[in-house]
Amino acid sequence: MSGLFRLLARTPEFLGLAVRNLLGYPLRSFLTTLGVVFGIASVVTMDAMGRGTEEEILRSIGRLGLQNVIVNSVKPPESKSGSTTRQWISEYGLTFRDQAQIESTVPGVRRVLPVHSYAERAWFGSRKEEVQVLGVTPGHFAAASLAVARGRGITPQDEAERRPVCVVHLRLLRSLGYYGAPIGHQLLVGDLYYEVVGLLEDEEFTGYARKALSAPEQRENEVYAPYSTVVSRIGTLSMSRRSGSFEASRVELNQVIVEVEREEYVEPVARMVRTVLEHGHGERDYEIIVPRELLEQKRQAQRAFKYMLIAIACISLLVGGIGIANIMLATVTERTREIGVRRAIGAKRRHIVTQFLLETVTLAAAGGVLGLAVGWGGVWLLRWLTPYQATMSPVALVVSLAISCLVGVVSGMFPAWRASRLDPIQALRYE
Repeated sequence: MSGLFRLLARTPEFLGLAVRNLLGYPLRSFLTTLGVVFGIASVVTMDAMGRGTEEEILRSIGRLGLQNVIVNSVKPPESKSGSTTRQWISEYGLTFRDQAQIESTVPGVRRVLPVHSYAERAWFGSRKEEVQVLGVTPGHFAAASLAVARGRGITPQDEAERRPVCVVHLRLLRSLGYYGAPIGHQLLVGDLYYEVVGLLEDEEFTGYARKALSAPEQRENEVYAPYSTVVSRIGTLSMSRRSGSFEASRVELNQVIVEVEREEYVEPVARMVRTVLEHGHGERDYEIIVPRELLEQKRQAQRAFKYMLIAIACISLLVGGIGIANIMLATVTERTREIGVRRAIGAKRRHIVTQFLLETVTLAAAGGVLGLAVGWGGVWLLRWLTPYQATMSPVALVVSLAISCLVGVVSGMFPAWRASRLDPIQALRYE
């Protein structure tokens, strides 16, 4: 034990000697550390990319509301049986009866928010844009995480009086060529006017969030109007002409958002909603999206992908460790006479091991610090040049530096052991 304390007391001396030996060959030392530099930089960058992507996915799914169960109407595939007669009006999707049954029979439900939508064109002068008009209730904005930046949202008075008002994104008005005061503007949609009373934050939903929170025939631009206004103006029958063909469909509710009282009730409520709908729908003309389940699935998949990226990046560290071991073995051969002299004047094997291990750890640690700097620069370039929202973690930085030191220890074990096993007499005779 006393020998160990004496060895630890002399560690600064060994460290200084290791630094001097490495600085004696600066170019070789620098080239030796490049494997560790790029390995650590790869690990840091891959971890930042994976972490940033995971956070973005979690934010996107979180917008759906972890206490929501979202049900969308889906047009079922046409039957291929020749015995069936073609109907001029296809009826499918959620009904007002489904909404009432969910409200009255499923426990743990706070409220059921209906959504009715239709596709139309918005006009300003000769400019037009394809839009999706969504009839929503006042509580829809909070449930769908839609923040009103200017003006106001849909109010209970708008819903009760069926007012022709709407809430839109400012980008819709700008794409139509309107640059005046947005609040109070009369927006022409089809042949109907809606007064703009509020502007949403210009944050677009993507991926699962966009699919779940939008109607099936989603357009890029949304116009949110009172639910009662849309139903009274448009009704449940929609008609479209495409490529010379005529199609009419009747959908009472394009979407239903079921808000659950507590988060732990989400999965049981989802099962009960599925049971209710299965009894009333022979065809699968609906889809159920549970954000909480989706969140966990995407989180697990993203973590697996991130670990795979880090494992690939660690190959560079392995190559860097092999490079350090190779150079240190060559160094042992070059310094054979020096080792013999040190052993002749009283140095023990543990002193030789400590000296060479400190040299490899110093090399690897220097490469780790440079790798962190390069990795930070790579993350900054990713943020600047690409849409990736890479996020660096202090824990990942510390772990990366510790890994680089571990690489130094592992790669230096065999060279240090070999140096300590040299015979002092043979080492002194070495030329």
